[in-house]
Amino acid sequence: MKSGTKTALKAAVAATLLFLLYRKVDGRALLSLFSGMDLRWPPLFFAVAFANMYVSSVRWSLFLRAGGADVPVSALFASHWIASFCNFFLPSNVGGDIYRVADVGAKSGSAVRGTASVFMDRLSGFLAMSAMGVVFPLAGLRFVPAAQAPWLLVPPAFFLAFAAVFALFVFGQKFLRRTVAFLPGRAGGKVRDVADRFLVSVSACSRRPAVLARAFALSVVFQFLVFVAIWATGRSLRIPVPFAWYCVFAPLVCILESLPVSINGMGLREAAYTVFFGIAFPLVGFDPPEGVAAADWPRTCAGAIALAYMGFTLLYALGGGLLLARRAFSGRARGAGKSA
Repeated sequence: MKSGTKTALKAAVAATLLFLLYRKVDGRALLSLFSGMDLRWPPLFFAVAFANMYVSSVRWSLFLRAGGADVPVSALFASHWIASFCNFFLPSNVGGDIYRVADVGAKSGSAVRGTASVFMDRLSGFLAMSAMGVVFPLAGLRFVPAAQAPWLLVPPAFFLAFAAVFALFVFGQKFLRRTVAFLPGRAGGKVRDVADRFLVSVSACSRRPAVLARAFALSVVFQFLVFVAIWATGRSLRIPVPFAWYCVFAPLVCILESLPVSINGMGLREAAYTVFFGIAFPLVGFDPPEGVAAADWPRTCAGAIALAYMGFTLLYALGGGLLLARRAFSGRARGAGKSA
């Protein structure tokens, strides 16, 4: 009941934001952006997407090995690919982590160890993303109008929040154990047992500085490639915003769409792009076509790039869906063979 209510609320948030954003989108201008798409750029998007899945799989393997599990990178790549498909049907764009936890838990023989590795993998990624949101906006701050400059404070705020979470789970485990110790009854005992094993796994992943350094470096590469993928999507729509501008604003887009208040980040992503293009277009001189209001042009382009990005992502994620179907079919075939 609670899960269904949360999903319904997130769907309502997504629907409301999409309505508010797309109601002023000029349909003809939107179609013209897609009909004039430059097909030289989507292949770069797909190449970056697969490269990023590999980078993320290598990073994930670092945490698993540090925790005592040796799962091949190829198996983690497949898990990532299937998770990318699941992200389209589970709340928020981290919903595929549910599959990742279950899959690596089965492969490593420990659901808690798998959960800890996915937690550290995600946390290192968010840290790198928000850290880049501290560095890159400093270079572009002088070009941003004072009225919109506060938007660039969002990634630094999240960086501090993620850093605090990291410090709490790595250096504040005694505090967390004492907090969980107050839980009463048999259920509290089970929670304490799971929490203790989870914290032990997190500690095993995080007590090696070399592992953390390599994971953070891979996260920086991962996030940089995300910026390239977003830029390639914009270029495919012939939106002439320089790559440097995507580096300034992409952390804001990525952070907002990761917030678990919408379905797969819908609405939040478009809102972030609207702010981005509203600042960038006057500077690059990307004027609207005839008949489209200048105030609505950034919103139209924001809707276009969000739709294109989601469409490209769905295309490569469909491969993960086929892989999931193959696994399900193989599992049923093995089950039928055993019953026979």
